Amino acid sequence: MDEILIQNARSHNLQGVSCRIPLGSLTVITGVSGSGKSTLAFDTLYAEGQRRYVTSLSTYARQFLERLPRPEVDFISNLPPAIAIERRNRVTNARSTVGTATEIQDHLRLLLAKIGETHCPDCGRRALLGTVEAVARRIAERFAGRRVLLGAPFAALPEDADAWRAALLRDGQGRILDAEGRVVDLAELAPRGLASLHRAAGSRRRDAAPLLLVDRLAVRAGSPPGRIAEAVAQAFAKGDGVCIGVDEAGERVLFRRGFACEGCARSLEPPEPALFSFNSPRGACPECEGFGRVAGLDRERVLPDPGLCLAEGAIAPFRTPRGQRWQRRLMRACREAGVAAERPVGELGPAEREWIFEGGAGWPGVRGYFDRLERKRYKVGARVMIARYRSFTPCGACGGTRLRPEALHVRLGGLHAGDLARLTLAALLAWIDGLALAEGERERAGRLLAELRSRVATANAVGLGYMTLERPMRTLSGGEAQRIQLAAALGGTLTASLYVLDEPSIGLHAQDARRLVDTLQRIRDQGNTVVVVEHDPEIVASADHLIDLGPGGGSRGGRLVAEGSVAEVRAHPESATGRALRGELAPPRRTRRPARGRLRIVGARANNLADLSVEIPLGQLVAVTGVSGAGKSTLVRSVLVGGLRRDADRGACERIEGAAGIGEVVLVEPNPPARSLRSNPATVSKAFDAIRARFAATREARALGAGPGWFSFNVAGGRCEACEGAGEVVVDMQFLEDVRMPCEVCDGRRYRAEVMQVRLAGRSIVDVLALTVDEALELFDDDAQISRRLRPLERVGLGYLALGQPLSTLSGGETQRLRLAQALVERKGGDLYVLDEPTTGLHPADVRLLLECMDQVIAAGSHVLVVEHNLDVIRSADCVIDLGPGAGPDGGRLVVAGSPEEVARCAESATGAALRAQGLGAVSQP
Repeated sequence: MDEILIQNARSHNLQGVSCRIPLGSLTVITGVSGSGKSTLAFDTLYAEGQRRYVTSLSTYARQFLERLPRPEVDFISNLPPAIAIERRNRVTNARSTVGTATEIQDHLRLLLAKIGETHCPDCGRRALLGTVEAVARRIAERFAGRRVLLGAPFAALPEDADAWRAALLRDGQGRILDAEGRVVDLAELAPRGLASLHRAAGSRRRDAAPLLLVDRLAVRAGSPPGRIAEAVAQAFAKGDGVCIGVDEAGERVLFRRGFACEGCARSLEPPEPALFSFNSPRGACPECEGFGRVAGLDRERVLPDPGLCLAEGAIAPFRTPRGQRWQRRLMRACREAGVAAERPVGELGPAEREWIFEGGAGWPGVRGYFDRLERKRYKVGARVMIARYRSFTPCGACGGTRLRPEALHVRLGGLHAGDLARLTLAALLAWIDGLALAEGERERAGRLLAELRSRVATANAVGLGYMTLERPMRTLSGGEAQRIQLAAALGGTLTASLYVLDEPSIGLHAQDARRLVDTLQRIRDQGNTVVVVEHDPEIVASADHLIDLGPGGGSRGGRLVAEGSVAEVRAHPESATGRALRGELAPPRRTRRPARGRLRIVGARANNLADLSVEIPLGQLVAVTGVSGAGKSTLVRSVLVGGLRRDADRGACERIEGAAGIGEVVLVEPNPPARSLRSNPATVSKAFDAIRARFAATREARALGAGPGWFSFNVAGGRCEACEGAGEVVVDMQFLEDVRMPCEVCDGRRYRAEVMQVRLAGRSIVDVLALTVDEALELFDDDAQISRRLRPLERVGLGYLALGQPLSTLSGGETQRLRLAQALVERKGGDLYVLDEPTTGLHPADVRLLLECMDQVIAAGSHVLVVEHNLDVIRSADCVIDLGPGAGPDGGRLVVAGSPEEVARCAESATGAALRAQGLGAVSQP
């Protein structure tokens, strides 16, 4: 009972894998890309855990249980409740941020509502809550050890002053504190004194107005609070919500009922948690509706080429058929206003350029054109045109904080909610530790503050200290999103559970791997079993138990190569992981390629980039490195890719030079495409078009009148219409995740029966889609068109993939290599391929293959830029651009740029330190 036993697992490409996982241990499943690691961990182990969980649900949920595909495994024993933490970032909502995903924002909202200090928007003084209990507590603190008079101010006396005096005397309130500070008995007051009191009551001076005395008492430590509270309640009732305390020296202190400023008496609403939420109408900025940014006209998109003149169509939207009428209108307006339409737009003066956009007499401007489109947003064409020339800028009303002004007047420790959201998690932890609170505030917020600190500290422990709370979740990489889930899991107190993680080291610099190992061991030490799919050498070496699958990928893998301790796997002669642990898979030293030009980014200022200028050589393998949060993705994806593509949310920079020689910018990400069964190696390589044409040319197809479209599962004709060619149907499970089942009509084959009767070389279209790339190359060896499109898949090591295998089932490493294979098929040359963490999902044995793929792309005339932490790729790069030196505010600067040897000699570079640890170079002496 001390281990999980898996017997004869056969899902996907697993070929009868039987293994064990010790309970309460850190087990790492490793192997080459496509060997079946994720299938064993998620599609077998976690899927069976979820299936057993569903059996405990309601009858409605369990009625679908028998129709759910069970993992293909004989049995799994001793399986604890399973929790999966995948590396996919499924969040696309712009309202989801790091703060909301980690629930740190929720705790901060409660903390601000409970002990935050509200400051008056008019005078800046602090506003206090004026309940009877709160005022009584402040009086006890303010007048401790002294005698105090508590009274209520009153306005001018009524006409019948004698009746007013008689009513007060009947209530037992017959004493008045006059303007000179004397206590006067109303019963002994003469008519002349009553008239004088009448005049003083109408005075607007607070220190001159008479008070109706409610109580006189000495405030001592341990005095019962009930008497003070009772006096305050009476003063509020008699003084229209105002109570005034007067000490022995005659100083008057005013207390108001409700929530109001102590200085100008402005009434304010008391803070509540919803006030600090940009997802609530109560707290969201009314201008941007809580998004923190507003859409506006992108002038660079409207005028993409300043070298063109207005007469040549410099204004891009006016070059469309819809805009021709506006182009003619602009030409007439230019003649009337004296604007030179034949001069390049870049040579026009600022006033003339402003006239083009904002308009003038007789010309509504380019903005007028888009205002007209706004009124026609109900049309799809208008919405597409608006989106094409739109960009986003920070909201001017809230300054990008997303919150309404009332929320920003509440501060804690000198910071408001917007300031706290802009702190990195590391800085937020320091702010919490340095928070100076009064004894009463700490008592009210003690448990909440402790929970908040625990969550922030956990997020720092998993390597998220460089992130800010305001960062949108949709901008995170898969590895960062996974670590946020990991932080949330650590925030709980689950024990005796099974945690299954998919490459948690993604996006982590080599110096942060040790902290991740500590985190995983902490989860294990809480009494849980941790199973990690991983390739990082340090995490693999820290495992209690190793499971190595292989020996190859796809149909060549799916077998258990080695199992046991790290030492046992290291000594195994046939294990690729053992070779990596022995240091036998390091890539060989490479000859540096000369540059074929340069890109230059000038003045990058997005996020934490500190006015950064950097040169990127072309025709080389360039690696952008640095610690997590140093600004790598911001520089490459937001500034460079966004700037070259002119994306609406591109990062700010002064300019990008040398882009004229760049063709298409291709961003290759490790995340698999959306969960679709319609994309596969045959379709993305375009080989399926030629294969369908071959089937349509057969005698059987001509007899049926079937063209190439009949053999496509994406269009009506030969596909199964019951599932519309998907091969599966979706069952809506209401509050649970949708269930996908094979189509009962076509049995998951996607095609109608008559289509499958058409044969090519004795195989139906379904049989051909089931062939591997290697088998298809052998079958279509005589067809140059098909071979030309499939050969690059073989060259990048994906010959084991089936032609019809959905791309959603590929690992991250397989997805990367598939995209590089597409580059080899297209062979356009001059394109810039940007790869974000290309070693995601790759075993050290696969990294060498990846480097060969990138070499082939560069040799074909393209350029390759990678954002990477893998030291093997960094060592093999022609040029390394290292950012840092730290994360968040401490990063965003160029530490060193040059060859890997030059980076290794830089003492300030964290990447250089990691390279030196592998024996590359030594620190240069100043």
